[in-house]
Amino acid sequence: MPGVIVSAMRLIPPRPPWLDVAVSGALAIAAVLEALTSTETSFTAVDMLAAAATVVPIAWRRVWPLGVVAAELLIVAAFAPVAHNFESGYAFFAMLVVCYSVANNAPLRDAVIGAALVTTFVLVGFAIDPNRGGAGDYLFTGVLFGGAWTLGYLIRKRGEEAQLLKEQAAGLERRRADDAQRAVLAERGRIARELHDVIAHSLSVMVVQTGVVRRRLRHDRPEDSELLAEVEQTGRGAIGELRRLLGILRADDESLSLAPQPGLDRLPPLLEQMREAGLAVEMTVEGTPSPLPAGMELATYRIVQESLTNALRHGGQGARAQVAIRWNGTAVELEVHDDGKGTTPLGAGTGHGLIGMRERAALYDGVLEAGPHENGGFHVRAILPLTGSER
Repeated sequence: MPGVIVSAMRLIPPRPPWLDVAVSGALAIAAVLEALTSTETSFTAVDMLAAAATVVPIAWRRVWPLGVVAAELLIVAAFAPVAHNFESGYAFFAMLVVCYSVANNAPLRDAVIGAALVTTFVLVGFAIDPNRGGAGDYLFTGVLFGGAWTLGYLIRKRGEEAQLLKEQAAGLERRRADDAQRAVLAERGRIARELHDVIAHSLSVMVVQTGVVRRRLRHDRPEDSELLAEVEQTGRGAIGELRRLLGILRADDESLSLAPQPGLDRLPPLLEQMREAGLAVEMTVEGTPSPLPAGMELATYRIVQESLTNALRHGGQGARAQVAIRWNGTAVELEVHDDGKGTTPLGAGTGHGLIGMRERAALYDGVLEAGPHENGGFHVRAILPLTGSER
């Protein structure tokens, strides 16, 4: 029983689009107006039935394009002997509409079948009508129906190409977002590895200093020496665990190093390297420098380093760069400006240095701006609050 119900429900036609219902209604109105204004034929009940049967299927022209073509041709052929629909204008336009619709909405195979059905119908109609079949009739009908089918097919192809381009653009946008997310994760991993190096180095120094103090107190204050021995042992265990953690975070081609990471004191050698590579660069320092944690020092160094690397890579021959470090008591401001031709937007390019700079600034509650400068060249500005460095 349920199977019978499902089969019966499949026979119920789906609701047609309102636009197609309106097209069907417009053809119905055209049929009535044609009957009322015709001086050659009368509009009988059979003609009314033929008109209704002809225009109603138009509402499903996009739902069942090939089926509507077949239905239209059968209806026109069935009523032709008893009605005047074959000579009527509304039937002619109805067949033009379904010819266009089958090319515009059906698969290519069905569209070709629909064109073949219309062609066969017209040829047979001309063959049995003694008043038709001249060269002019064939040319006129071929141009109209062929043009309607071709127009429907071309519009459909254009729509398919537009949809394909839209899907490709959406795919590119998704890939771009995925690449950007992977770049962010990669940069965060790199920053995490460098910060672990900083922590490991600082922890090693703490353990060494604790051992020195412990040995000095070994005879005079043995109880304090024992406590420091526990601190030293805990610190050495933490270093071991940190080494294992670094082994997980580090890439296969990277080696573990507990050497201190570069800070602001390494900027002069960095600038000299850039000059030797061909970038004319100068640096100015304003205000009174404040001591920074090692991680924040590393962040400032990397931001300046990447900014100068971008200037060297994208600035072009003869580019000049200016580095400014400003201390105002509450924040340290880094500003790198070059007069070259580089216009790489934030986060773009073959590398992900700008993404890394943004992540480093955000790590210390700072902000970073990067982009083409209004006076030419490329400009990078980062502000790192000193209050965030104390946490």
